[in-house]
Amino acid sequence: MEALPNFIIRNACSEDLPALEWEGEYRIFRRLYRRAMNEAKRGHRILLVADLIGRLIGQIFIQLHTISADPKKLPKTGYFYSFRVRSEYRNLGVGTSLVSSAEDALRRGNFQRALIGVAKDNSDALRLYERLGYRIISEDPGEWSFIDDENEVRKIVEPTFILEKYL
Repeated sequence: MEALPNFIIRNACSEDLPALEWEGEYRIFRRLYRRAMNEAKRGHRILLVADLIGRLIGQIFIQLHTISADPKKLPKTGYFYSFRVRSEYRNLGVGTSLVSSAEDALRRGNFQRALIGVAKDNSDALRLYERLGYRIISEDPGEWSFIDDENEVRKIVEPTFILEKYL
């Protein structure tokens, strides 16, 4: 794997909200991104982005409390979600750097465990997580809903593996 130079991992800021939509590809999540940003400002989430000279090329969000899909319901667990890397920057170390930075953020907060969900049909992501030390601990039906940018309810069904790693 060749490493991509000149990108940095940093906390997302309000000015990044339009860029998180990736030129409209993820516009439907506009409200979710805004809510996540507000929760990050209150200390309930951490939003990290990979920035390549002013262009967001990846992101990972961290929920700082236990999620319903956690079968163990352990305290001091962070949940990684909304993790993505632009396709042209995959396999260049961006995803690994984002996960590593997210783990470091949890460690600084004295968290002891990280969870991440991956769609069962996303074998590339599953391989990455397993290479980084995550192990499947359960499955989740992946059923959830949200209100999109046009005020419509969207229902998602994406069967998921839940993976964990002790930090």
